[in-house]
Amino acid sequence: MSDLPARFDRNIRLFGEEGQRKLRATNVAVIGVGGLGSPLVQHLALLGVGGITLVDDEELDETNRNRFVGAVNDDPVPGSPKVELAARLVRKIDPTIRVTPIRASLISEEVFATVKQADWIFGCFDEDGPRAILNELCAAYAKSYIDLASDVPEEGVYGGRICVAWQGGGCLHCLDALDRRDVEAYLSTDAEKAGRAAIYGVPVEVLRETGPSVSPINGVVSALAATEFMAAVTGMRQPQRLINYYGHVPKLTTAKPKPDCYYCKGIRGKPQDADAERFLRMPHLRERRRRETRRISEPVE
Repeated sequence: MSDLPARFDRNIRLFGEEGQRKLRATNVAVIGVGGLGSPLVQHLALLGVGGITLVDDEELDETNRNRFVGAVNDDPVPGSPKVELAARLVRKIDPTIRVTPIRASLISEEVFATVKQADWIFGCFDEDGPRAILNELCAAYAKSYIDLASDVPEEGVYGGRICVAWQGGGCLHCLDALDRRDVEAYLSTDAEKAGRAAIYGVPVEVLRETGPSVSPINGVVSALAATEFMAAVTGMRQPQRLINYYGHVPKLTTAKPKPDCYYCKGIRGKPQDADAERFLRMPHLRERRRRETRRISEPVE
């Protein structure tokens, strides 16, 4: 007889007891616990992952209520850190899961240390700058990284994608899943941004505008990410490196990574060569994030 709880019976029928034990032995970190991160956390908890660390520096606001899985109408705004809401969700699903909420941004020593200690990392960001940093950090320390993105680029067009950087066989860079201009803008100082805006005539405020975001689209993307994670950890199959979801069509497409990627081949498992910690030595990134977090948390007049 199995010593695993009956709650995992239907999981085990798909990927076996050994697969379930592998999930229970896995520690994950979800960085960005919002519209994408919260449904992902729900899937991870239901799969029976052993340890989940939650990272986000924001509180719930009224505009999040349409898509934050685990938030209830009585959760106060302001006053409800997203990581605490997600941690509550995990505990209600399965109190035996080790859950650690960390209220901090990616650019912090605490979060970098969390990435180094986890087995799998999930990134759920709105910008390509943090994606690029986390992609490099995970490559440097040979961590499995799944990046999630949902997108509504224009009216009537919507979907998203997931990228699985696993065992050095593909990443956000060699799969062309990053906008290099966005990454450059994110890493620039405020003065450099202002200079670029003066040259090209793009107000800085425009770059901060947010678009539509709804629960069903986020749910599809998070479910795809959880499925690829499940397949890889349990040994069902190797994960797809890149899955594009076109919800308005609808259809899914996949892509193959390019060979000889600097991040997958050149610095993977070589933290000293990569020096991903250099991002911690860029104080303007932390200060800008603090300003943005304060702006987001301010009540709307």
